[in-house]
Parts: sequence; structure tokens; C-alpha cells
Amino acid sequence: MDRPSSQFDETRRIGALKEYNILDTLPEADYDAIAQLAAYICQTPVALISFVDEERQWFKSHYGMEQSETDRDIAFCAQNILDISEPLVIEDARLDQRFASNPLVAGDPHIVFYAGMPLVDSQGFALGSLCVIDNQARKLTDEQLSALSLLSKQVISLLDLRLANNSLLASHKQLRIEAREKQQTRLALVESEARFRSLVREAPVAMLVYESTDMIIREANEMMLEILGRGEEILGKPLSETVPELKDTPLSERYLKVLATGETHCQFGERILLVKSGKSYWGYYDYTYKAVYNEHGESYGVVCTAIEVTSKVMAQQALEKSESQYRKLSQELEDQVEVRTKELSMANQDLVRSNENLQEFAYIASHDLQEPLRKIQSFSSLLKSKYGNELGKDGLDYLNRMNAAGVRMSTLIKDLLTYSQITTRQQIYGSVALNTVISEVLNILELEIQERQAQIVVPDLPVINGDASQLGQLFQNLLSNALKFTPSEDRPRVKVACNFCDRGQLPVEVLPNSQASRFCQITVSDQGVGFDTRYLDKIFQVFQRLHAKEDFPGTGVGLAICQRVVENHGGGITASSASGKGATFEVYLPSEIE
Repeated sequence: MDRPSSQFDETRRIGALKEYNILDTLPEADYDAIAQLAAYICQTPVALISFVDEERQWFKSHYGMEQSETDRDIAFCAQNILDISEPLVIEDARLDQRFASNPLVAGDPHIVFYAGMPLVDSQGFALGSLCVIDNQARKLTDEQLSALSLLSKQVISLLDLRLANNSLLASHKQLRIEAREKQQTRLALVESEARFRSLVREAPVAMLVYESTDMIIREANEMMLEILGRGEEILGKPLSETVPELKDTPLSERYLKVLATGETHCQFGERILLVKSGKSYWGYYDYTYKAVYNEHGESYGVVCTAIEVTSKVMAQQALEKSESQYRKLSQELEDQVEVRTKELSMANQDLVRSNENLQEFAYIASHDLQEPLRKIQSFSSLLKSKYGNELGKDGLDYLNRMNAAGVRMSTLIKDLLTYSQITTRQQIYGSVALNTVISEVLNILELEIQERQAQIVVPDLPVINGDASQLGQLFQNLLSNALKFTPSEDRPRVKVACNFCDRGQLPVEVLPNSQASRFCQITVSDQGVGFDTRYLDKIFQVFQRLHAKEDFPGTGVGLAICQRVVENHGGGITASSASGKGATFEVYLPSEIE
């Protein structure tokens, strides 16, 4: 069905309909009689008085039909209100393209014939229609249509009467409401004044009520009387007579301004002179002037609340004096801090230069030391190959020992250089796949692993945030130690494991310098010679060895490198062991570097 083309007119029509308050009301005999009469005149089984709102057509009277409403989209009456100049007559809806597929035609109640007269109010709005319906084709005579028109006007007359009655009832109701409100207002004013007086008397702060421009003291509680140093004899009298020392002070001017304008005035920490028991007293007070109004909204007085803050102000003044002295001192201290900061900055610059020099020295030293060592090893090899037979057994022994010493010295220099770089070099953090790191370490140790027929078990390891190069040094030293400290006659068996733990689950000896709440725990266990846990604190120190060089070669730097790498990553490392029963190293790395 089509809707009105003007949304503005439709909005006004809906507004006019709703003014009658007819929608969803109970059945009324007058409307039912009109519907029944329309059906009788037109000789149809159904007659309806319908009103069309935004979404539906609602039947005020539905003679011959049980339904009380239908959707607007399928309503015949919604089409009827589009043209108020003539009735809408459909002799056979089955043959009308507008209605042939309508569910009210194709289905229950199987409408075939429809004739509707628009219900038009005095403003020219079609509110609905008076219609007759049949389930067979038929025609209406001119007399029947004329009668239908007269009956539609009668419906409008009933609506106008309803509107007038509603208006009259609303007017009477409003008058009763206004009278009741006036009575309630008078009673409320009386009660309000009584409550107000009681409020003043029982207020937890000093309170006083003035009236008129003469500042007549109408009410004052005990706390206010105590501040003023007066008794109840001041009530009903002007301030100028009862407390004359306040007469020519700014208090009077502020009172008159609040009384005239209604604007609240607040004053804080004002120094006021009062005469108490014949003696002058200077005190400090916070007070507020607020206008009070009568039932006509006119200000007739001012309520004053006051608090004596003399001790507070005196304390504040003392504090300000103290703060002034203090500021002179948080300034002298700042000057000292500034001098110290400059000294620390210079010391930090010296430390940076020292670190740079140390790195340069470590590089140069390693290069300058390695070169003569390489020559010693090279010459000893030449001597052995060319003159070995001439040197004899003792000579060859000396050459072998000299070459071995050179190898140990070269290894020591490399380890010290690595330790120095890890200590002084800035880490480059990023996402590091630990499986990739250990895979590269295993490639480096591949020859030794094959020669020893070592079995190394590595699980799936996580990705963490760290420095890949340093983490490689960490696992290379741990795995290399596991191989080295397994006796040569045994086949090394090394197991790597991974787990996660919360900060509260860390061993007591592990004290990470990171604030991370969760850590990745990686353990490296072997079946080697192990060590006595009494020396746990020493094994991570530089040059500390628990076994003779003849039994297990090494520089005593590897585990120190491990500890430095772990500390650089904000984690910790510890170990557990027993002599002859293998060792387990536990590494704790933050799962997220903070």
C-alpha cells in the first residue's frame, strides 16, 4: 500500500489522531451502534470504524469481525484515507490489481467487496474510515453511499464531543491540582520555616539569619552566639545595636549586596575584631552569605555560616615561614645536587671512555698476544718436524709441553676477550628462537660430539627476547662443559629441558635484576664427574677451577661468561650436583624482557 507523499502532512495527521485519545480504548455503545447501522443500511455482514496510525489500522468498532486491528501495509482503510474527496469503493477486490494479492483477500476474512467513507476532522485530516465489507462482489446505491457519508460525520461528531469532554476534564483536573498545590505550598512553607529554624538551631557550624536591610538578627544558634560573645538577647534586634564593632566593616556591605542580587558570597580567613567580655579579640574566620527567599521567590534575608580558623591560619603562617626557610635550604641542596650531577656526568663520561679504551685494549692485546703465540707454536712444530730426531726424547718433550702451553694461552686469551666483550658490549635485543641458537652451537661442536659419540637431547624451545650472539655463547659453554667433564672412557649423555615458572617459584639463590613476573627455565644435565655443591658460589667466578688441568683442560672463564650473559638478560643461573653423579645447570630467562 502507498503512504502519503508528504511526510510533514502525515506527521500532522498522526498528531491530530492522537489528540482524541481514542486509540486502544474500550468499546463504546455509540460507535458500535453506528457500525451496526452501516451494516444494516448497506446489507453487508461486516462494518468497521477504523483509525490508521503509523503502523496499523485499529478498529474502534468491528461489527461482524473478531479482529481488532491489522497491519497498515495491508489495510484497505490506509488506501481510503489517501483521497478524502470521495469514498473508496471496490466492487471485487479479486479483480483489482491493488488488492488482488492482499492476504486479507487471498486469505481470511476473504474480502471481496469494500466501501469506505474517510473520517475527516475539522482540520481536513483523514483519521480513518467508516467501511462496510462483504465476501462477495456487490454494488451500493447512491442512497446507501449518502447514508454512509452521514454516519461518518456522526463518528466525527462523537470524536469532537470526546475531545471537548477530555479538555473539560483536563481543565477541572488542573484546577484541582493547582488548588491542592497552593495548599501544599502554604503548608510546606510553614513546615519549611519551622525546619529552617530548627536547622539553624541544630546546625553543626555557627549559623545566623539576618532579615531586611537593617540586618535584624532573626535566628542564631549557640555556636554563633559563642563566636560573637553574646546571648539570645540579640535576637530580633539589628546588628548595629547588638554587635556595634561590626557596623562599619565590609561584612555589612557584602550582606546588602547578597540581599539585593541573590549572589552567594564566600570569604576565607578574614581577620575580624570582636569584643568579648569587654576585651578586644582578633580572630580569623571563614564565612558564607547566602540569600533566603519567600514563597514568591523574593529574597528577604541572608543566612550566614561561619567557622573560626584562627589556629589554622596561625599554623599556616608558621608553615609558610618554615617553608620559606625550607625553600632556601631544597635551593642550597639543589645547588649541591647540580654540582654533584655534573661530577657524576663527568665520571660517567670517563667510564664510557674507559670502557671504550678497555674494548680497544682487549682487541689489541688479543691480537698482539696471539701473534707471538702463533709463532711459538709454528716454530715448535718446525723444530719437531726438522730436528726431532736430533733433539732426543727430552727435547721432544720440551717442544710438546711448549706447544701445549701456547695452546692453553691462546684459549685463555680468546675466553678473556669473549668475557670482556660480553661485559662491555651493548646487547642487541630482539626475538631469538632458542632452537636455532642451540642448533648453531651443535654445528660448532659437531666434531667433538662425533668423536665422543655423545647423545644430546634437545626439546622444542620457545622464542624469547634477547641477544642471539650472547645466548649462543651461553649454550656453547654449557654443552661444551657437559662433554668435557664426562670421563673420556664414557659416552656423554646430555639432556636439555624447558619449563616456565612464576617469579615466586625461583630458587632462593637466584636473584634476577629484571622485574619480570614469569621466567623461562632451561636446564642442561649431564652424567659427568659433577662437583661438590660447597663450591657453588665459586664455579661462576673467573679463573675458578674445581679440577686439575691435567684431568680436564680449560681456562676457568666459561661459566663466568654464562653468568654474565644471563645477568645481561635480567635472569639468573644456578647449579646442582654431587661428585661423580653428574651436574645440572638451571638457567632462568625472563619470558619477556622488561
